[in-house]
Amino acid sequence: MTWSLSPPIRRGLALSILLGLLLVAWEGVVSPLIGFPRDRQGQIDALSEELGRLRTMTARKPELERQAAAVQGQLAAEGGFWSGASAAAIAASVQDRLRQVVIGSGGRVKSTSEGKESSVSGFHEVTIRFSIEGTLETVQKTLAAIETSTPALFVNGLTIAAPSDLAARDRPPVLSLDLDVTGYMRPPRS
Repeated sequence: MTWSLSPPIRRGLALSILLGLLLVAWEGVVSPLIGFPRDRQGQIDALSEELGRLRTMTARKPELERQAAAVQGQLAAEGGFWSGASAAAIAASVQDRLRQVVIGSGGRVKSTSEGKESSVSGFHEVTIRFSIEGTLETVQKTLAAIETSTPALFVNGLTIAAPSDLAARDRPPVLSLDLDVTGYMRPPRS
């Protein structure tokens, strides 16, 4: 059985196939090419905004550096920087100072860490970790010594633990104190 289509139907079918191919070509090739410049312009606009934000940040950099230098100058004027040949020398000085306070208040320094050095926001930090045992008086005097220290010392981390059994009521409980103490070295001259 063969199908035979009349010439007007064949022309109509050929025309619909041609229109379908044109529509597929339009959607697959031409439409993306037309949309490409719009997409690129959107990317260019987003990148231009980002560039503007970065330029604003870059313009603020000298002022922020001036403020950081002013803060460092203020800290130096108030005697806030530790002076020493190295971070190890400063750490030893801090350890000696706090060890005297702890022993003077009846406590015991169980351990200390070596001075860990780092640079944060243009400041050269020296951090020492202490593990101390003592009474509440030991804790108070240790924290008071850190607070009133010149050059300045700061507590970065503090944990106080009481013993789980408080059997001996005739004397104060022995507390465990773990703390990180930070001092600042004079920044290198630039």
